[in-house]
Amino acid sequence: MNFADVETVAIIGAGVAGLATAKALLAQGFSCTVYERSESLGGVWADGYVGFGVQVQKELYEFPDFPLPPDAPNFTPGPVFQKYLEDYCDHFGVRQHLRLGTRVVDVTRDPAAGWALTVEEDGASTTFVADLVVVATGLYSEKPNIPEIPGSVRFSGKVLHAYEVKDREALRGRRVAVIGYGKSATDIAGEAAQSAEVTYLVFRNAHWPVPRKLAGVLPFKWGMLNRLTAALIPPYVRPTPLVRWLHGIGRPLPWIFWRLVEILLRLQFRLDTRIANGRNLVPDQPVEIDAFGESTMVPRPDFIRLIRSGKISAHRTGLAAFTEDGIELEDGSSLKVDTVVFATGWKSGYSYLSDDVRAALGGGDDGFYLYRHMLHPDTPGLVFIGRASSFLSVTTYTIQAQWLAALLTGRVTPRTADDMRAEISRLKAWKQAWMPIGPARSARVLLHMAHYHDELLRDFGADPLRKTGILKPLKELALPYQSRDYAGIASGQTNTPGRLGPGVSH
Repeated sequence: MNFADVETVAIIGAGVAGLATAKALLAQGFSCTVYERSESLGGVWADGYVGFGVQVQKELYEFPDFPLPPDAPNFTPGPVFQKYLEDYCDHFGVRQHLRLGTRVVDVTRDPAAGWALTVEEDGASTTFVADLVVVATGLYSEKPNIPEIPGSVRFSGKVLHAYEVKDREALRGRRVAVIGYGKSATDIAGEAAQSAEVTYLVFRNAHWPVPRKLAGVLPFKWGMLNRLTAALIPPYVRPTPLVRWLHGIGRPLPWIFWRLVEILLRLQFRLDTRIANGRNLVPDQPVEIDAFGESTMVPRPDFIRLIRSGKISAHRTGLAAFTEDGIELEDGSSLKVDTVVFATGWKSGYSYLSDDVRAALGGGDDGFYLYRHMLHPDTPGLVFIGRASSFLSVTTYTIQAQWLAALLTGRVTPRTADDMRAEISRLKAWKQAWMPIGPARSARVLLHMAHYHDELLRDFGADPLRKTGILKPLKELALPYQSRDYAGIASGQTNTPGRLGPGVSH
């Protein structure tokens, strides 16, 4: 595809990724329309479960060139963040390009005009054409993932998905079992503990929690989001010579570091606390591997305390079957409950993409892989923004949007289809060699976000080292990376030309 010919862009989704993309492309003069099925912008932030919110400090989850208001609380509540997105939309003139309440039902390649999108609005169906389509709907569809459990038809109580729990009244006075161990599961279990008669938390696998403050003192960003720690995790696709040495001859050093981290977490969270059937909350996988799974979370401070006090009864086992008045667990025990909440995520899928497009993307149990987590050589003109899971996801999506703007304006030269396929194969082999399996493994970046950001910045000729001042080398090594470090990139200050691809020197 000749990206220089692109004039019209259709963006699917008005969440963080869609808004960042519209802002970046509008600034370059492209004609953009953002289609959003909801009546409100914000994506997942427009309508969440009770007590939902950002799970990291506010300086880690904001647009680099549009900080959250000074009075915004840390671990920003969902409604506050949604209002912030409204302000962002208005500040950068994106609102007039939104089509809210418009559902995209079909995206098909049009040999003559690029792409054809069929949308439904007010009961009517219309088809539009665009030179380029940006999918900015995140990793999952709007379909909740509720496993099929034997006996569900005879259960006399309520079966809910996490998103249906909008307030504590849905749980008040009830006997509740929450299924899962990710952020939504632990959040809802905490809410239930305040209002339900009994609260159970049922999960197969425990995961290492990320503390808001390490040892109760130091914000976690200081221990996890700097380049020193990034050198100690399993190496990125193309490790530097120093990192290769560190994970070769110097391998004892990162091993010792992560075992000390595990000791700290075990003590701080008291993970050896005994729960049902003599189990505890110590995860099975090493922390440096488990951190790349799909249940990485920063739990609320009272989560473990509620388990220790018995207000949440934790059961480390699977859900085997429903009974008329409760559930049976895989460890042979049974629980009398009248409400079961599945905090088991969402089904992945892009049902609006035509069959031939989804076939071209491929994929398996861990999803489909993309070049730079954005492009596939067999679907030219289709771009994914927001399909990269990181600890700084707002910043990551912003950089992706600027990367796309640089690609469309000719400031980078795209790789050949064969080169992209080779790069995708390399990425896939690297992830499948060590990352925990899961439907979104193909999209995980997580603690490797600094390396991924570096890669994108080098592609369009920007300096990936964002720290400034006379102590810059020390800052690069030890200081955490956060959104404000990329303020210039988000503002479009990426003028130095570069070649799209690995191993670039500037």
